[in-house]
Amino acid sequence: MMSVEPANENNSSSRHICMLPLHSQNCLRQTKKIVLRPMGLASIILIGVFTTVIVASSSPLQTGRREGQDRSVLNRLNINPEDYTEIGLTEGGVVNTKEMAQTTDSIKCDEPNPPIWPSSVKIFYPPQNDDEKQHILSIIQQTSDPISYDNSTAPYETYTSKRHFTNERHALLFHPGVYHGLDFEIGYYVQALGLGAKAGDVVFADCDKGPFVPSLERISVRPPWGLGLDTFWRVGENFKTEAREGMHWVVSQAAPLRRVHIAKKKTNPTEDDDKSGSLFLGFGDAYVSGGVLANAIVDGTTDFVGQQQWISRNVDFRGPAVGGAWSLVFVGCTGDQGNIPESSDGLDGRKSVTVDERPNVRVEKPYIAVKDDGISFVLRVPAPTYGEDAIGPDLDGAKDDVRDFSHVKVVTPSDEEDTVVAAVQNSASLQEALDQGKDLVLSPGIYPLKTSLKVKYPNQVVLGLGLATLVAPTDGSPCIRVLPYTPGVRIAGIMLEASKQDVQQNYSDERDCPDGIASLLEWGNPNINDDRGSSTNPGVLTDIFARVGGSNPDRTVSTDVIMRIHSSNVVGDNLWLWRADHVNLQPGETANYPLNPSDEASKLPRVSDHFYQVMKDECKVATGLIVNGDDVTIHGLAVEHTEEHLTIWNGERGNVRFYQSELPYDVSHASFGAKGYTGYMVASHVKDHDAQAVGVYSNFRDYIVTVDTAIRHPIEETKGKEINVEEAPLSGGKSDMVKDAFVVHLDNFGRIMSVVNGKGGEASEQGKPVRVAVGVDSLN
Repeated sequence: MMSVEPANENNSSSRHICMLPLHSQNCLRQTKKIVLRPMGLASIILIGVFTTVIVASSSPLQTGRREGQDRSVLNRLNINPEDYTEIGLTEGGVVNTKEMAQTTDSIKCDEPNPPIWPSSVKIFYPPQNDDEKQHILSIIQQTSDPISYDNSTAPYETYTSKRHFTNERHALLFHPGVYHGLDFEIGYYVQALGLGAKAGDVVFADCDKGPFVPSLERISVRPPWGLGLDTFWRVGENFKTEAREGMHWVVSQAAPLRRVHIAKKKTNPTEDDDKSGSLFLGFGDAYVSGGVLANAIVDGTTDFVGQQQWISRNVDFRGPAVGGAWSLVFVGCTGDQGNIPESSDGLDGRKSVTVDERPNVRVEKPYIAVKDDGISFVLRVPAPTYGEDAIGPDLDGAKDDVRDFSHVKVVTPSDEEDTVVAAVQNSASLQEALDQGKDLVLSPGIYPLKTSLKVKYPNQVVLGLGLATLVAPTDGSPCIRVLPYTPGVRIAGIMLEASKQDVQQNYSDERDCPDGIASLLEWGNPNINDDRGSSTNPGVLTDIFARVGGSNPDRTVSTDVIMRIHSSNVVGDNLWLWRADHVNLQPGETANYPLNPSDEASKLPRVSDHFYQVMKDECKVATGLIVNGDDVTIHGLAVEHTEEHLTIWNGERGNVRFYQSELPYDVSHASFGAKGYTGYMVASHVKDHDAQAVGVYSNFRDYIVTVDTAIRHPIEETKGKEINVEEAPLSGGKSDMVKDAFVVHLDNFGRIMSVVNGKGGEASEQGKPVRVAVGVDSLN
């Protein structure tokens, strides 16, 4: 594993491209030839399916928009007339779109619409009678978490976490209409998705619970409350629920609830319907560790119950928001006065509340929907919004870019049992669609890859359904690389998983690691530092859940960094980058930290009977996130358990709302604490950074580890103040780069001695946050 450090601001390199196809959002099947000559480049020959750019200088092919231009054809080809002089089709240097339209009449859209969905996609229509309703429920039940029964205890039954590391993936797609009397649990690796253009097009009515997620293991773990700490990897999206008991969503990471309306029951309301329209994000005393609610309306009360941290983004709270343990974050939210708690730094002993009323940008997740004909599909891509338009929910889709599925490739994973063969087939089929300029929808499943998927066209979308999972190539190449100078790309709804690296492949021609650092996702190129992206058309990562270890019982899986962002103007929305603290048991293996050890005198921590707890030097990864680009915004970021600095931020004007970080459980003091590693590191040359609601936790299970400080960032020199450079490296950075920061000692050994730059007290009392005030006086 390669160690990584904060970047030196003097690093530089030249930009370069070669052999890039010309973007078309259609599959090009044309017989006529168009010759275009970009300024600064040699000629481009467009013929047949593939197009080659012959590079004659270091200037890259770029695209953009020109106000007032007829874009009917240019949009299809993503050609910017300002970047080209064109032979035979120009008038005064401007592309003659009428002539080009005639020339490109032979373009064909060759993807079937409706697509051929695999069995992992279940499509439902509103039931017309009880038999149809029961049939729907019987299908959904096959995807739900198993139920365990015990006559000797209360409660009598509970959903369990036995599918925590299953290889199954499912998408439940609901056609527009009203679904009466459906109560169903959304299990591991299941996405429940309405197919309407508006959230209110799919309604769950006359039901007790509707779609829900309960706490798990209520019989065996802290009965009757159970557990929500590992209720991961599930999605609820694009529907309206009028459940009489309100909506229950008792989850932790990687379980977003977005584009939903939790509505009060409007037909024949009774006293029993008092909870309708309310949202419950916990259950009594069940432990839950944070999640994401985005682009939603909640008519009633939102109860965070015992959630440690939670981010609500662009939510209209029509009732009060209550509860919560340590930190609540509200970004772009609306509601009557008093519904959203007032901002609080938590220094009075209560939870901190972080309110960002006007985010600098909001970009909602792409989603699929059906057309009015009820048969064919479209991909809806919400536009970026700013200012007043970035406040409150957007559930009507009025500003979406609507793309017909004839331009969208729906892919399924190879069914080859040989994973080496499957990886070759998956990489080839997915890359072919990307090279053709099509948007890509990954149906639920697991996709081992032989080579990285390269996204090379502006505005291209890669959308996963049902927690579709990409497994990284074994040579250390990332699952996905978005090429430099490619604005507007959307990567959404995808899991990324590390593989066991084959060191003999490190010198392969196919290896995509320009600086030798292995990762799971790369945005841009580490050797190109002038990729500014687009402030009006940012790249976006939404619901990306990456893990090193987990379902693979081989604990030698590894990478160097989970994710790196080199380009500027990229937006992140709900990212969880996880070095696994627990993984699947191998056949015949028993848990190494069981809840009920055979030796009752054992002093080992009692953790779980179901999983193996990762030990030192297993599932190795140095850092979760490295940001080299400027103007990167992330709403909802969790980075956990990596073995060095968990996050390193090298770019300027970074903007983070909600950061959750658990330090590694298994490291020694010599390998972690003594080396000064932190949960959040802003590099010493950075002048401007804004991170709010930053929480770092410790649970050093195996060794006594002391961490000097959880968060480091540069601070400005203040006259007459004596500053320890080792604690806070200087170069003129702001003193208030981090707000509402706190640390918590969760359990076991060791502790974090301070919050930010050596200031703030040590976290020694279990479960009690330690905070520090913002400002020069608190940091110097």
